[in-house]
Amino acid sequence: MRVFIISPQLTMKNTFYADEFNKEMVKQLRDYGVELYEINNKSIARCKLQIAEDSIIIVYNEHELEYEIFGEVQELLKKAIEKNAQIWPVAIDKKARIPIGVISDKQSYDVWEQLRCRDLDEQYIGIIAKIFARKIIARVFPTCYCEESEIFLSHRRIDGEDITAKIYDKMLVQAKELTPFRDVVNVKVGDAAQEVIDERMKNSDVFIFIHTARSAESDWILKELRFALLRQIPVLWVQIDNADVNILKIKPSDQPHLKYTTEDFFDEEKLIKIVDTMLQTAFELIMDRSNQILGYVDLLEDLFGDKQEVVDKEKMIYHISVERKGYHYPQRNIEQYYQMFGRTPTLMDAQKLNMELNDTTADSIAILTNRIVSQSIRNNVVFDGIQDFYYHWNQYMAETQKGIKTMEIVISGAFPDSDEIFKQSLTDALILFAKAIISNGYELTFGAHPTFQELFYEIAKEISPQNYKEKVNMYISEWFLSNDSEKEAEYVDKFNLFKVDKKENLNQSLYEMRRRMIQRKEVKALVCLGGKVKENKKEEGIREEIELAQKMNIPVFVVGSVGGCSSEVALEYKNIGWRGLNNASLELNQKFLDGIDYFSMAQDMIKHISSDEY
Repeated sequence: MRVFIISPQLTMKNTFYADEFNKEMVKQLRDYGVELYEINNKSIARCKLQIAEDSIIIVYNEHELEYEIFGEVQELLKKAIEKNAQIWPVAIDKKARIPIGVISDKQSYDVWEQLRCRDLDEQYIGIIAKIFARKIIARVFPTCYCEESEIFLSHRRIDGEDITAKIYDKMLVQAKELTPFRDVVNVKVGDAAQEVIDERMKNSDVFIFIHTARSAESDWILKELRFALLRQIPVLWVQIDNADVNILKIKPSDQPHLKYTTEDFFDEEKLIKIVDTMLQTAFELIMDRSNQILGYVDLLEDLFGDKQEVVDKEKMIYHISVERKGYHYPQRNIEQYYQMFGRTPTLMDAQKLNMELNDTTADSIAILTNRIVSQSIRNNVVFDGIQDFYYHWNQYMAETQKGIKTMEIVISGAFPDSDEIFKQSLTDALILFAKAIISNGYELTFGAHPTFQELFYEIAKEISPQNYKEKVNMYISEWFLSNDSEKEAEYVDKFNLFKVDKKENLNQSLYEMRRRMIQRKEVKALVCLGGKVKENKKEEGIREEIELAQKMNIPVFVVGSVGGCSSEVALEYKNIGWRGLNNASLELNQKFLDGIDYFSMAQDMIKHISSDEY
């Protein structure tokens, strides 16, 4: 879908605020890859020829200009009407709410009203431009973003209720199209409260964690965080009054995305800006997660090959026809249609897909999301996670299935020093690699990490509920246990726990733990993600682990796109042709260097190490 933006210079006298609005809108659209054409005097004739039914035309209103002055603009708009394109007028001030000329019947996007409801003046017009851009993005990429996004507000009532109430109320005013959820408001009298909360959390597009001082004490908060992370719901972490980060048992990233004081929320002017910042950050997190869907397109194309055809590329609808196996007599092919979503799919999406495929006959129709979800059937459409969909079909189509002996893959991960928005991608990568390792029959091995161990435990329990302890090996130095029998008992209950004697100091203790964890014949690969960059490279744990693996000829795979030490190491090995790292192809190592499709990377790595080469 193409978006055409008619320059304010062509339709307005005073363009000062319109120019600012236009600049911010264009930047947002370009940042997210919208196919954009800016129309000025020199390009208007050419652009008129390119307008099609699936185009969106943005035009700025003016209340003082006469019809004739618009000239060529009016001709372009007439062409757009003929082509049945979408025309979105923009009113920068309240006097220009009604467009003139051939589009006088169109409803305008009212910038003045958007500012008014926030009690802001024109100096903040850039905020409104970003909001408008989201509307366009939702229309251009309908399977990646939806204007009617659901926001789950997670908070501890004892010290976070008043703040959350302020956020909720302001969201209702500043983002009327969104649906925020706050338990004390949205759970009706007589409802099974926890069932409603779980359902709304499951279907949310973004999870906002209001981190107050008492949050870490709540098992419910930890449960909600765990749920969101494991199902790959984007988490926006908002810290209040410097609430202690270190005592959180589960963290969505290394540090909070946003930090405020309690007093900030009781200052009306500050509150307005806070909520807009939260909404913009939430949008960025949603889009970052949604864009990951694009990697699955290539993965499924490779899996199905000529058995798959594209039905609608823009809506990401595909058809597969696969030979039916396991029958003595010839059978017709399995016919399936599926649609891929980067955002949370809804019942309305199922209804639209059914209508789209009204005349088709198929064994099943599936809506797939890059969220981790349990399979369900709604409106005669199967809702499923892309990963499970891939695992099923990959297994079905494989001619042979190799039995895997007891083999382990070690994951080394730690948050780097980078923008907090992107740190969650490291958590995503760890979850996807962990799921791929266990689902493919390997054991996951890691050195104790307070943030990741809970996630690994939950993944193992989900994939292998009968014998989850056998799927995850956790190594820990006695240095960190400090004769804490309660903590040790908790670890023993969840993992195969391997304690390593502590040495004279922390560094020596860590080295011994890493050596015992890595240098074993059962270890078939080491995966490195993130890690702190230090002035003294010898103090970087990832480099030490790589060196230990190399001494045992264990292949190492370094993920560069999550930043930190692994990014630096990946570049260093690229410069020497990946020599000494592994014997994988240049293409696979390059994919690990700059790829963001972690699920596909994990599958490719496992295919490589499970081959006869190792």
